[in-house]
Amino acid sequence: MKKKLALLLASSIVLTTLAACGNGNNSKTDNPEWKGSVAMVMPGLITDEAFNQYTYEGMVRASKELGIKTAYREEVAQDEQIEVLRQFAQQGYETIIGQGGQFGEALQTVAKEFPDKNFIFSVATDTGGVPNLTASTVSYSHAGYLAGIMAASATKNKKVAFVTGEWYDPHRQMEASFYKGVEYVDPSIESTAITTGSWSDVTKAREASLALIASGYDVLFFNLDAAYVGVLAAAQDSSDVYVVSAVVDSSDIAPDVTVGSVVFNWEELGYQECTGSLADGGTHVLGIADNGILPVTTDLLSDEGKAAVDAAVEDLKAGKVDIDP
Repeated sequence: MKKKLALLLASSIVLTTLAACGNGNNSKTDNPEWKGSVAMVMPGLITDEAFNQYTYEGMVRASKELGIKTAYREEVAQDEQIEVLRQFAQQGYETIIGQGGQFGEALQTVAKEFPDKNFIFSVATDTGGVPNLTASTVSYSHAGYLAGIMAASATKNKKVAFVTGEWYDPHRQMEASFYKGVEYVDPSIESTAITTGSWSDVTKAREASLALIASGYDVLFFNLDAAYVGVLAAAQDSSDVYVVSAVVDSSDIAPDVTVGSVVFNWEELGYQECTGSLADGGTHVLGIADNGILPVTTDLLSDEGKAAVDAAVEDLKAGKVDIDP
């Protein structure tokens, strides 16, 4: 498994340092009598094995099942957002999705210019009051709460940390819920959170993780895109350090350090965004009860820890936990 992680680490570094090759439009439909059209704009690569890839795969599934005409742009920088969104609207796409918390202002701007189009702000809860802009996401709060319980149940040093790329509202919600999950297990456990400044830079993620480990943090919870392998590498290069992963189940490639995961069902979110079922100008959050978050535990987590996770899942489904959606 370490060999597999090493290969992932090497390939991720290459992807970080090279310019993307397929950063143009990609429009296709398998059904000449397609119903509707959707364009998806993403900050990262559709091969990142994380958020960008899985929401894109949800769009592909919608296209195949429903004959929806689709298009996408990957690795769209902040200063390109408005122009790319505007181009898709001008090309006639009926629904245009900005995948990621960094698209808020650009989506509000362009949605006002094209009131006859549907825009979706993905991984967000704020529509800015724009009637043709919908916000949709999975529950970062549910994920953070369960991750906090896993991390607190696994730490020996009573020090756990949350590592992410940048601060957007959903990640702040995740942070707050992570602290609550930790406190639920043991209020005396020290917890902190940091950003690396990049979702895809593996080296930055590894260095930030090693710094936390050097300070005594022995369980790291991470929410990153391609950079997540840097956290795994840091844990594997250290002694008695474990991780809890978000978005993907990292036990597939790092079973020796992964105590649990809170898997984001991004494909389902992307699918629903593209079918039009969420395009109503409101806010939609897919939580535990909606299969938006899928908790996974491994044998590295104690039976007591697994029981705490199971109890928390039932409490979240019943609405008994006082956290944001």
